[in-house]
This record gives sequence, C-alpha cells and structure tokens, in this order.
Amino acid sequence: MPISKVRRKEVDSLKDIEIIKRILDQGERDLLEVIYDRYAAKVYYKCLGIVGQKATAEDLAHDVMVKILINLSTFRGKADFSFWVHSITYNHCMDHLKRKKKFRTEDIEISAYQHVSTEEIELENKILRDLQLTQLETLLQELRPDDKLILMMRYQDSMSVKHIARTLKISESAVKMRLKRSRDRLAELLKVAQDDTK
Repeated sequence: MPISKVRRKEVDSLKDIEIIKRILDQGERDLLEVIYDRYAAKVYYKCLGIVGQKATAEDLAHDVMVKILINLSTFRGKADFSFWVHSITYNHCMDHLKRKKKFRTEDIEISAYQHVSTEEIELENKILRDLQLTQLETLLQELRPDDKLILMMRYQDSMSVKHIARTLKISESAVKMRLKRSRDRLAELLKVAQDDTK
C-alpha cells in the first residue's frame, strides 16, 4: 500500500538511518517507498554512467534497488547509507560487465608503479582538473569500463582509496595502481585529442 501524503510529510525529514531503523525494528514496511524514492534516480544515473545504455541502466537500477530493499537488514550502519548503496550499485554493474565480457582485468606488477613520483601524480591530477567537463565525458567513453569505473568512484563520487578497495574487494595498493593506470590512459587520450586539434 502506497505511503499517504500525511505520513510522507512526517518521515521526509528523517535521516536514512532513522527510516531504516523504523523499517527493521518497528516493521514499518511502507517506509521502503521512501528509501526507494530517495535512491532510485541516483542509482539509475550511476548505472547509466557505467554502462552507457539507457535500457540496460534501467534494468540494472531496478535490480540494484530490489537488492538494496531485500538486503536492508544487512546494512550495519558503520558507513553512510549512500556509500552502501554506491557499493551495491558498482558491484552489480561490474558483475554485469563481467558477464558481458566487456570488463577486462589485468594482472599488474606492483613494482611497475612503485617508481611513480609525487610530482607525476600531481601533474596527472592537474590534467584531470583542467579538462573541460564535456571533453572529459567524451574521453571517459573511450576508456575501458574498468578504467572508467574506478575514475568515477574516485573523482565523481569522491570515494577514498580505502572505500574503493572495500567495494571492489581488492587491496589499497591495487586501487592506487589502477587509478594511476587509468589516469595515464586518460592523459594519453587527452594528448591525442589536443594533437588532433592543432
């Protein structure tokens, strides 16, 4: 049964954790609609950003929201609820990409990136900051899905290396290496794009 307007007004100001507590502890199942309404569009746009196809993003977003609502009791409240939602969204989209064989992982030697200086990393970060948004979006579409995904997690969603590592179930050093590799590829694409306009 849909939530009434009066009840909606009462609960709209509540934080996610308060709503979740009322759903789980007091059995107020109608409040699932509030959680759905708060996150469905965000999940859809996150899926769309990862897979790039509206119909697929709609299907994935629906699956993610069902997964979130069904597994609400597993949310421990140690991190912000939105991070938990992002983790489920990323993992579900990654599973989809793996099934479609679009997601290609590589074994990377840790030693290959140990020589990277702080100055090089800062330069790459400056390149990313200097890109115009439209140009960045175009270049991101040319990256492999796993490179695009990790850059989105770090720079669009401001996720920490630690949180990315937990979400992707890899080590923090692997996250740093993948971020470095992805920034390198993006910088190469930018250089090619700039050379083409000369």
